Amino acid sequence: NDGATIMKESDIDHPVAKVIMDVARTQEEQCFDGTTSSIILTGALMEEASTLLKNKIHPTKIAIGYQIAAIKAEELLLDMGMKVDEEVLDKVAQTAMTGKSAEADKDVLAEICVNVAESAKLSDISIIKRPGGKVSDSVAIAGLLLDKSKVHHNMPDVVEDPKVALIEVDITLPEFAKELQVQVHNNDAVEEFIAKRKAQLQNIAQGIIDTGANVVLCLRDIDRLVVEYLTKHGVYAARRVAKSDIEAVSKATGARIVSAIDDLSETDLGTCKLLEEVMVNDEPLVKLTGTPSSEAVSVLIRAPTQHTVDEIGRAFDDAVGVVTLAQEGKTLAGGGSSYMHLSLALKEYARTVGGRSQMAVEAFADALEIIPATLAENSGLDPLDTLIALRQAHTEESPEHHLFGVNVYDGGVINMLSEGVIEPMKVVSQAIQSATETA
Repeated sequence: NDGATIMKESDIDHPVAKVIMDVARTQEEQCFDGTTSSIILTGALMEEASTLLKNKIHPTKIAIGYQIAAIKAEELLLDMGMKVDEEVLDKVAQTAMTGKSAEADKDVLAEICVNVAESAKLSDISIIKRPGGKVSDSVAIAGLLLDKSKVHHNMPDVVEDPKVALIEVDITLPEFAKELQVQVHNNDAVEEFIAKRKAQLQNIAQGIIDTGANVVLCLRDIDRLVVEYLTKHGVYAARRVAKSDIEAVSKATGARIVSAIDDLSETDLGTCKLLEEVMVNDEPLVKLTGTPSSEAVSVLIRAPTQHTVDEIGRAFDDAVGVVTLAQEGKTLAGGGSSYMHLSLALKEYARTVGGRSQMAVEAFADALEIIPATLAENSGLDPLDTLIALRQAHTEESPEHHLFGVNVYDGGVINMLSEGVIEPMKVVSQAIQSATETA
């Protein structure tokens, strides 16, 4: 249900299609939402341009007209922008999740979303997805959750005041020591070679323990003999931890990521109050709480199936990004209301633009109506009837006429602000800019 994901998964080679897909990528990276809007707006602008080309309007004149219209649209948006408060952020989160499988539980998710967006930067929020539960079981914790488990069942489940070592290489003998060819003439020599190899691996493990580390998180693999030795000494270890998780732990605990095991020292270790392995739906998770950096926040998203949890995870991820955007800027009423307001205002403005570019500004204004029209069509309504009703609502002499958008549930139009359908201004602004440049 996510436009950006459809774009990512589509294997398209057409050069123009690739350029249009870049619009979606930019929109997703900058605004976390509005990818579908930017794509269909690009298509509508291209379609309008096609008609102008048939009428012998030169491409340069069309491009100039589109740019004039986009600059004016930006000015109009600034005038329409509304200030943000706590209640508005909740509505922004709910709006971002509408139509993305998370609708039934958007109240619960929106509350979590606003809490984490207010307490941490976007880069400090990690999202873990687990099927086999209800969406309402989703929780946020101050700390880190890692989708990993200990490498040996005899390792401790809980480590208080852990000293965390982060290692990004295999914890085993150096590469050159593995490539040796050894010739032996009797069984004693074989046993001696094995014993020496074992002693070398134990030395590596002992070296880690000597630094004071009692938690080892490794980006790659850990030799089974090292695992045995660490287990015997009560050290918690996890292997093949994702690079993003290791970086998050480094940021939260102050640990330095080490790429040479010999160089590991006490100063490289990070710490927190508690590390524990918790079971969620019979699957383990590593939980670190009481980290020195209070900015680290994790969210555990639950849903009945893997497919649903993936969809809801994407919707939640977008919503957190959108709420962060809204905190930093202004908001607009959603439901296509801002696009309709811009469309009508630009038709008025087109009369003041001289020459053939005037026709391009009018075409630009017509193209903006594609957003409310598509909203209506996707909701099972008649697009033409909806647009007529919307135009009428927007031309009425009311101070709130620009807040009317498509009523996707009952048909017709409705005041979007009173319905709590609100989106960040940057989402609309970026969609219009990207679509204009591409077209």
